[in-house]
Amino acid sequence: MGETNKLLLPWKISSIIRNSVETCIQSDTHEVIVVLGHQSAEIRNELNPLEVCFVENPSFESGMLSSIQAAIPKVSSKSAGWMVFLGDQPKIPQNLVNHLIEQFQKHYKAEKDLIVLPVCAGIRRNPVIFSRSFNKRMMAHQGEGGKAMIDAHQDSLLEVEVEDVTLFEDIDTEEDYDLLKPN
Repeated sequence: MGETNKLLLPWKISSIIRNSVETCIQSDTHEVIVVLGHQSAEIRNELNPLEVCFVENPSFESGMLSSIQAAIPKVSSKSAGWMVFLGDQPKIPQNLVNHLIEQFQKHYKAEKDLIVLPVCAGIRRNPVIFSRSFNKRMMAHQGEGGKAMIDAHQDSLLEVEVEDVTLFEDIDTEEDYDLLKPN
């Protein structure tokens, strides 16, 4: 999107990033960790005074995996797992986040791997919840994001069917924003 930071664009009564983070805060999550990269000071300012933990990712340009790896050490040792929630999907509703958490809690066993994610129109989507048993493997993982980890652990996967494909629309271009922004 050129010079414009898409996360700071207006969305409803705030910005794309604030809307996404507030969805997480208002859900059944126990903590929210925001990974900062591009224009970190501006993002931090936009999210003040929300109660979140900030972590800087100096390698943000290398992709999503570096952000996941920056966040994992900050996850509470009391947490059974952690969720990857993308900041550029402002249409993800709180009730979907809560439903994914509910399914994770229902199927979680400390000695077993578990990955919970939504599936819509036959496509795996975000947000994704990983059990903490993936921490060391994700920290050692190389590649892009968690897709390869998901693909390698099909037996640990719980797919949650979601009907509304519009919930997963993300904003990558100015055209996306113009099409998706609320009136």
